[in-house]
Amino acid sequence: MPAVLFLTALILAVLAPAPLLAIAVLATRVRQRRGDASARTAWRAGTRRPVWPALAAVAVSSAALTAGLERAYLAAITHSWGFDIVLTTLMLALLAAIGCAVLTGLAAAAVGRARGFGAGTVAGLLTLGAIAAGTAAAHLPLRAVYLADPGAFPAPAYLGTGDLLLPFQVFLIALLWALPWPILGAALATRATRQHATGDLWQLLLDLATADLPPNRAAWGAALRAELAAIDPPAQRRRFALGGVWTMLRSGLPQRAWIPAGGVALIVAGGSFAASRWSLAHDRGGILDFWIAAPSILLLAAAFTAARRARSFSAGLRTGALAALAALLAVLAVGIPEAAVWANLRAGYLSTGDALPPTWQAAVLDVVRPEFLIAMIVFWAAGTIGGAALGTALARPHGNAPDLATPSTS
Repeated sequence: MPAVLFLTALILAVLAPAPLLAIAVLATRVRQRRGDASARTAWRAGTRRPVWPALAAVAVSSAALTAGLERAYLAAITHSWGFDIVLTTLMLALLAAIGCAVLTGLAAAAVGRARGFGAGTVAGLLTLGAIAAGTAAAHLPLRAVYLADPGAFPAPAYLGTGDLLLPFQVFLIALLWALPWPILGAALATRATRQHATGDLWQLLLDLATADLPPNRAAWGAALRAELAAIDPPAQRRRFALGGVWTMLRSGLPQRAWIPAGGVALIVAGGSFAASRWSLAHDRGGILDFWIAAPSILLLAAAFTAARRARSFSAGLRTGALAALAALLAVLAVGIPEAAVWANLRAGYLSTGDALPPTWQAAVLDVVRPEFLIAMIVFWAAGTIGGAALGTALARPHGNAPDLATPSTS
């Protein structure tokens, strides 16, 4: 029961904000733009060329990538890697689902800035459907073969019947978490009235990269876009756009970003130490649950605060990324010496509390096992992205720019 309550609380705190926000945005847009005509217009605009050829390319690429990954997975599972390859692949599948959420959000943003919120949402959802269709087309035949003849496949001793291909099934299920992001991507991209029509790919790329800058850098972003619009040679446009995006990415963190990062590091370090000693005193197992849950909630709060203060989704993401790095350093700084303490006391591994490490070196290396690190990254990323989106939505818009719940004029 405690494990069920913990999982439920984590889902509500970290994974729920994005779906709830998307429902609120969609409900507001639908209420403000009633009628079948609006839906038909959005569908037609969201499926015009080059959307369909792009969707076909996404589906084919997803199928080919899934087939290749399945072959690599089945080959890797027969070898000893020193860590749980199935759990690692499972965590990578969840991380890939988050990546697909970002991809569909970007697709929705790209179409939304050119054709409006409704068209962007349609294009983003269709992109997600193409990913799912391509993955299923490659995975389901292999799964049927596996269920028909499991003996022809590797059989690791620690897997139950039918669990060999679990990571790929989990990926398809986890794509449900990506459903809100086409809506949010389209809403974020159409927050402000567009001042010029999107030209080629490089104009669109620079538009998206500079679309949500804080007030003190908005004029710089507008100048970059205007300068690119005045450049004609394709090679020069490409170099200028890529240079502008790179400059934007490395131009620095939001003001006072070190403050929340330092606070997160201190809380995670202190909490890890307290959780370790409490678990030792009460024989309650390891502290992996704390490493996953506590930083996830803290990063959501840090990203939310930064995005709301700066009125910028990118500011929330960058602040959350810095805080995540600080949290990881705190986990390692406390976890490595505490793992050695647990090993000397023969209390088991610090992460899960099970088994007895043969040496203190083995206990320390357990802290940096790939499957544990990826699990933390998955939930930390979900918390950071959700917090940034929520903070941007609840911030007051710049000047007369509409917020996420207000229809764009594009």
